[in-house]
Amino acid sequence: MKYLLAISTFLFLFSCKTEKDTFQLETGEEYFPLTVGKYVEYEMDSTIYDPNGMEMVRQSITQLREEIVDTLRNANDELIYKIEQFTRFGDTTPWTIQNVYTTSITNNQAQRTEENLKFIKMTFPLRDNQSWNGNAFIDEGTIVTVAGETIEMFKGWDYRVKKVDLVDTIGGQIFEPVVLIEQADNENAIELRRSVEKYAPNVGLIYKEISIFDTQCIEGCEGQPWSEKAEKGFTLIQKILNYN
Repeated sequence: MKYLLAISTFLFLFSCKTEKDTFQLETGEEYFPLTVGKYVEYEMDSTIYDPNGMEMVRQSITQLREEIVDTLRNANDELIYKIEQFTRFGDTTPWTIQNVYTTSITNNQAQRTEENLKFIKMTFPLRDNQSWNGNAFIDEGTIVTVAGETIEMFKGWDYRVKKVDLVDTIGGQIFEPVVLIEQADNENAIELRRSVEKYAPNVGLIYKEISIFDTQCIEGCEGQPWSEKAEKGFTLIQKILNYN
């Protein structure tokens, strides 16, 4: 299965005593808008580390379009939204459908299913410092195949709202207030699992960055960046271009 696809605890304020920041959005559901006909387009910049290929590193830049095209009811009579995903290699080339996914807000959770993997992207009400098991429906040992190599991609993921009320500029567009969600930030001598996503109200996902790397290079690789010592894995940067 090919999956390409995005939070550490926000700092507490200290005075004479330690208190948790109680900032709370009204619900947060506006960061996960679900309306038939809504679309978002992105630029996708990906780098794949392929030890079996002619080149160790393969890089590509494509465009991605996601549109909510329909609704349906599941066996529990819950409302599910159908997403069609398209890709193309530039502004002048036609869109080609690649996948069909589903998404919903169920039991106060923003859920999205991709390649038979269900993610809990958010839980509501959305709060500063909030954490949850975003991969509760996914076995941590799930194997993902990248360039013919197998990786346990989801080891140690821990979702957190890292920051709220950000102002961010992406692709020349200003978004506010933006919520930053960290999904993974784990690193040791042979593995890196890092993933973050940014969301804007009434838009949805505006930015995703993910880095998944494995290596067996330990001796002589101390201090080297992952771009040099990685033996398999990928990076992906997804930036919003257009939306309605």
